[in-house]
Amino acid sequence: MIIRKFLSILIIKPIIKPYITNKILKLKNSSIGKHSTIGEAVVIGKNVKIGRDAILRKITVGHNSAIESFVKCVGTEKGCIFVGSNSYIGISNVLDNSDNIQIGNFVHIAGPSTALWTHSSAKMCMNSIPLNKASEKYRPTAPIKIEDNVYIGGNCTIYPGVKIGHHSIVAPNSAVTKDIPPYSMFGGVPAQFIKSTYDMIINHK
Repeated sequence: MIIRKFLSILIIKPIIKPYITNKILKLKNSSIGKHSTIGEAVVIGKNVKIGRDAILRKITVGHNSAIESFVKCVGTEKGCIFVGSNSYIGISNVLDNSDNIQIGNFVHIAGPSTALWTHSSAKMCMNSIPLNKASEKYRPTAPIKIEDNVYIGGNCTIYPGVKIGHHSIVAPNSAVTKDIPPYSMFGGVPAQFIKSTYDMIINHK
């Protein structure tokens, strides 16, 4: 039931002779690198490349996408991660499944060490809340959405609740604390508007 729900959301089709275990649905011509850990509820589309030493949990990866080595899915697993087709998750990046993360098609998230965080524990620290007493009040979560045709540079932090519009760029070493509109380049700490990306699109629609 969970796998069917994931497929219906991301519309991964057609499914041609996949093989299924209790943990993973993987389509033809995909590969998983050595020492990678595949947790529950993982769906991998056709022609997907997973690097070595990755940790994947509650994630759907669309056709022709790549997950580099040492990518980690972390968090409480109360959310799900969806990666579209022809998208790229760079080396040593972190995806937090404490809430939902939706990554569109033709999205490149460069590595190393770009992190998409859907939770914050700052209130736990400020209020002396023990780790085993975490709750939504002191450890709030919010989903992240990255639309199609987005490039995010290495060593960036995407904060909970952020939406990055289509055809946008996040410069390396940036902290994105608020929404980014389509056709925009943002950068810095916190990330601020730099310029429009409209002139980078060769075939304007």
